[in-house]
Amino acid sequence: MSDQKIKALIKESVLKLINNTISDKKIKKIVSKHEVKTHFVPMKYRILGGLLQSLNIQFGNFIEVLIHTIVEREKGLEIITALSGRKNIPLSLSAKTDSLIDQFITERQVNTDKQLSKQFEAFLSKIVVAQKSNDSSNIKKHDIDVLFKDKKTNVMYYLEVKYDDNHDTGKFVDINRKFLKTYAGLVKTLNIKDVKQLKPILYYLNRKIMKGNIYVPEETHIYRGEKLFKEFFAIQYEDLDDCLKNVSEDEEIIAIFDNLYKKIRYGK
Repeated sequence: MSDQKIKALIKESVLKLINNTISDKKIKKIVSKHEVKTHFVPMKYRILGGLLQSLNIQFGNFIEVLIHTIVEREKGLEIITALSGRKNIPLSLSAKTDSLIDQFITERQVNTDKQLSKQFEAFLSKIVVAQKSNDSSNIKKHDIDVLFKDKKTNVMYYLEVKYDDNHDTGKFVDINRKFLKTYAGLVKTLNIKDVKQLKPILYYLNRKIMKGNIYVPEETHIYRGEKLFKEFFAIQYEDLDDCLKNVSEDEEIIAIFDNLYKKIRYGK
C-alpha cells in the first residue's frame, strides 16, 4: 500500500473520530455540564479543554477504527459486520463458563510458575465445551473491537485492541477478564464447535512490553506492533507508524482544530 493510501486511511479514521467528538450535540452537552459549575477558568476554555480531553480519551477508539478499516481493505479477510466494531452487544455465558474464567484468573495469580501456553490452550478448549451446555446463562453486554475471518481458512479472529501496555494492576486484571469473557460469549454466538475455529488476540499497537501477562501467553495470543501486520495485512507497520507520527501536522487536521478554537472562543 502506498504512503498516500496509508495517509488517506489514517485521515479517514481520524476525521471520523474528530467529527463525532466535536459535533454540536457534544458541545452542548459539555456546555450544560460547565454552566452549573463555579470555576476560575473561563467557560470557553473549559469547554475547549473538555473536548480535547474527550479526544485524548478516545484515542484508543481511534486505534480500533483504524485496525477495523485496515481489515476491511484486505482482500483475503472478511469483517464479521454484524458484530465487529459494535458496542454493547449482548453475549451469553453459561454459569460453568463464568466460573471457569474466574477460576482461571485466580489460579494464574497464585500459580504463575505453571506453563501458561499449554494451560491456556486447555482452558480455551474447556470454554468451547462449557459454552455448548444449556445450563443457566448470564447475559451481559460487551464491546467487540474487531472480528474478522480469513477467507481461505475460514478461521475467525477476535481482536481486543489497545494502544499501549501501560494499565495499572487493577485495570490490567479487568482487561484480561473482559477479553476472555468476550471470547467466550463469541464462542456461543458464533456456534464455535472447535477451539481452532476462533482465535482470540490481545493486540497492542505499541511494541513496548510494560509488564508480563500472567493470563494470556505472549507467544501465541498477544500481538504487539508489527506482528499483526506481518501475519495478516499488506500494509507495513513501519509505514503506518511513520504516518501516525505526522498526522497531527496534516493541514486539514490543523484547520479543524483551528476552526474548533474559533467556534468555542469567538462563537463563530
